Amino acid sequence: MASNEPGGGNFMDEFEEAFQSCLLSLTKQEPNSGTNKEEIELDVQKTTNRFIDVARQMEAFFLQKRFLVSTLKPYMLIKDENQDLSIEIQRKEALLQKHYNRLEEWKACLSDIQQGVHSRPTPPIGSGMMQGAGGMPPMGGVPPRPGMMPGMGPGAGGMAPIGAMQPSPQHMLQAQQMQLRMMGKLPPK
Repeated sequence: MASNEPGGGNFMDEFEEAFQSCLLSLTKQEPNSGTNKEEIELDVQKTTNRFIDVARQMEAFFLQKRFLVSTLKPYMLIKDENQDLSIEIQRKEALLQKHYNRLEEWKACLSDIQQGVHSRPTPPIGSGMMQGAGGMPPMGGVPPRPGMMPGMGPGAGGMAPIGAMQPSPQHMLQAQQMQLRMMGKLPPK
């Protein structure tokens, strides 16, 4: 290691000593020691500045070594960059897999909800009066949007008309539990 002190210490030893003296000056604030507040603040500032100077010297030392490696062995930089890129790719693949898993959970939740809607009994014939023969919308009427139940017009404002099927409390509970599982607040089944 490079020697930068007359005493012969290296950068790491000097850095550690500066750090310890900085911590010591910050923790020795005893009012009974006979030192006043201004002396303590001066000592803290002095040791903190020394710690920062040693840290900068150490940073410059490592930057010089990095420059030497880059000029003498450029393939090492390419190797490091390749390693960093492969780690980044692995991280992003794991993130994609997590999103795919959540997407599958949401698909399963949606299919459970859709199966619950399709397994319910059909509404009485009187509630389908808004539709014409053959399930077609009445003349001048607007066909229901996909995902909307027949008889629920676009002007319903999200409220089901009288006589339309309301989800059962069991289905509502299952949907809420699935949402909590998706948010990670309930363990998976």
